[in-house]
Amino acid sequence: MLNYNKTLPDGAPGWVVSEDQFSSLALAKCEAVMSLGNGYMGLRSATEESYVGEKRNLFVNGTFNRFDELEVSELPNAADLTKLDIRIDGKRFTLEQGEVKAYSRSLNLRDAELVRTFIWNNGEGKELEFTFRRFVSLDSLHVIGLKMEVKVLRGPVNLSVSSGIDAQVSNSGSQHFHEGEKRIYDKTYLELIQTTTESKVDFAIGASHRLKVDGQLVEVAPAMEIDRRIVAVGYSLRLEEGQSLTFEKVATVYTSRDKEFGDNYSLPAMREVALAALKTAQESGYDALFSSHTAAWAKVWENYGITIESSNPFDLLGVRFAHYHLVVMTPAHDNRMGIGAKGLSGEGYKGHSFWDTEIFILPFYIYSNPEIARSLLEYRYLGLEGARNKAKENGFAGAMYPWEAAWPSDGEVTPVWGAVDIVTGEQTKIWSGFIEQHITSDIAYAVWHYFRSTGDTDFMEKYGYEIIFDTAIFWASRLEWNEALGRYEINEVVGPDEYKEHVDNNAFTNYMAHFNIELAMDYYQELEAQSPELFARYDELLNLKEAHKVWESKLNLIYLPQPNEDLIIPQDDTYLQKEIIDLTPYKDQEKVGSIFNDYNLDQVGNLQVSKQADIMMLFFLLENKFSPEVKRANYQYYEEKTLHDSSLSLSTHSILASDFGDKELAYRLFHRATEIDLGPKVHSSDAGIHSASLGGIWECAVMGFAGVRMLDGKLHLAPKLPEHWDRLSFPLYWQGKRLEVNITPQEISITNVTGGSIQLIVHGKQQEVHESATFANTSTL
Repeated sequence: MLNYNKTLPDGAPGWVVSEDQFSSLALAKCEAVMSLGNGYMGLRSATEESYVGEKRNLFVNGTFNRFDELEVSELPNAADLTKLDIRIDGKRFTLEQGEVKAYSRSLNLRDAELVRTFIWNNGEGKELEFTFRRFVSLDSLHVIGLKMEVKVLRGPVNLSVSSGIDAQVSNSGSQHFHEGEKRIYDKTYLELIQTTTESKVDFAIGASHRLKVDGQLVEVAPAMEIDRRIVAVGYSLRLEEGQSLTFEKVATVYTSRDKEFGDNYSLPAMREVALAALKTAQESGYDALFSSHTAAWAKVWENYGITIESSNPFDLLGVRFAHYHLVVMTPAHDNRMGIGAKGLSGEGYKGHSFWDTEIFILPFYIYSNPEIARSLLEYRYLGLEGARNKAKENGFAGAMYPWEAAWPSDGEVTPVWGAVDIVTGEQTKIWSGFIEQHITSDIAYAVWHYFRSTGDTDFMEKYGYEIIFDTAIFWASRLEWNEALGRYEINEVVGPDEYKEHVDNNAFTNYMAHFNIELAMDYYQELEAQSPELFARYDELLNLKEAHKVWESKLNLIYLPQPNEDLIIPQDDTYLQKEIIDLTPYKDQEKVGSIFNDYNLDQVGNLQVSKQADIMMLFFLLENKFSPEVKRANYQYYEEKTLHDSSLSLSTHSILASDFGDKELAYRLFHRATEIDLGPKVHSSDAGIHSASLGGIWECAVMGFAGVRMLDGKLHLAPKLPEHWDRLSFPLYWQGKRLEVNITPQEISITNVTGGSIQLIVHGKQQEVHESATFANTSTL
């Protein structure tokens, strides 16, 4: 369905994702995969003309709202700015009629522009060439640019275009806005003011248009329309054969949650700012705005640029695609906002943040842009309010982070009910919000990972220590004493393998809770000895001395499942006693979750089958705690039982396969990860792209094939490139320094751009880099 072999107009390869044939029955794939954004807002790439089944989504980060008290908070779908009602000789234009030639819709990853071109014959002797362009500005976060160019190849034609701001949209039926106020200034500047129903977030959306015929500005008196939830203008003109129309639209989006308005927000002031910005954008025009936008993206690629020389060009495209979406989904501008599991590309998971951010996305920013990594962790610090409330509501102490997070103070926002049970016909209860609790230690781990990699003591003193201490207080209160066995357990949980609910002693959960408490004890001792004033502050806030007594009494009694005689660590108390079945039909599946065509969740819970990496994730995060023999034995045991029904899973298994030296398997799993969104499955991305998988793709390349790890506070590098890769180059930040790493099968070159010296371990040997250094890549010699 998608073509990855096209080049940019200047001939540059590896930057274009394109669709060469239009199908109104497969709209969602390209809508999501080719979505645009800048971290402030995300725009799903529906076509300008309308089709049944389309999803027109515009999301502004952080603007969560609840439709009513029976539903959870979600990002509201803001008014649509992309739809055009185009009529040729009085008939509505659609690709479902007439003849279409030379069709192409492409996402230019380098410049972050969506371009669609084709030649259309109306079946009545008229033929027109269309080009549509669109971008969401990275230079000016509030600006969207659209352009339509129409050339009459055989005519003449009477052409009309209606365009505006259409708020007749919803989130799959849930309407999040009051109708609002509509205005048109000077027959040019369209304005819609709306307010969310529960969270009371104001939106100010503006749009304006400009028309050129054969490159010359023309004044066309518009037909103006203001109706229920819509404000629009229409333009009509006659084009002779050979003439061209250029129709430009610029739009601006502002909300009362924008940081720039601060505590002194007022709606009149925001309206004034928004209208002035719209007028400035209108004066600049599409081309000038786009030029500034491309310059901003050029800086992104300069900072994040990765090079892969592979016999399969798709490898580089896949990593660039991941980089692109990581940028467009991340709210780098505002630490009050997180990253949604579908980014800003669709309604899936309602814009909520999961452990996806800390485990799969944050490493990319820790090693590529530490400032953004810090901002994402500050979001979790701001979420301590909701985490403490959740702990209290569940009868625990400390901070118990929500499985799904929205606005920081919202607390738990996981829906209670999900898909249908195929056996009972009843709606399935979603237990994650109640008992999938490992996210609390995942966040503590992320804080530790960030600190050890960056040395950012300012972050730790202001935010990090508090997160680690309060999450450890939670785990100490969560532990359950088993008198018969003389140990503390963690029962009735969901681990990373979400096909096992209400299990006792999930190994991942227990080990990570132990890690969390042990880490808090280490930092307790460090602050007590080295920073008495800071220690006193946290002692007063969290009663640390009493908490430490509890940690000390419980830590060594926490049950940590150990390898059995076959070196297998039980995923939970009963996993290894469950029935084993042939999983072949579900391993090679067209759509994830196909096992639920034959079993319900309770039945799957009684089989040795895993949704995603569980024990394997433990080996990746806490790899120093397990021997290579144990890790390999468990990998072989659990890999064949893991369906990878979650997009989070493949990257972890790929990285571990790299560690074991299985290059072929590691690459195969990496390639499968790159195809989660870009692959041939037509409906894989209908609800939006897969954020965690995109972070995982980068992890496969840098933490897997390049072997980059932070172990015991030290930077390690142990590359094992795929056999058909001749080079892998990428930037890497470590302890405030920027390194340029270049790896071939024969050698590893490191340039210390920042200056000074840096210590690291290359293939197990301590090394020092001043300006630059080259080492033998001994793993491949």
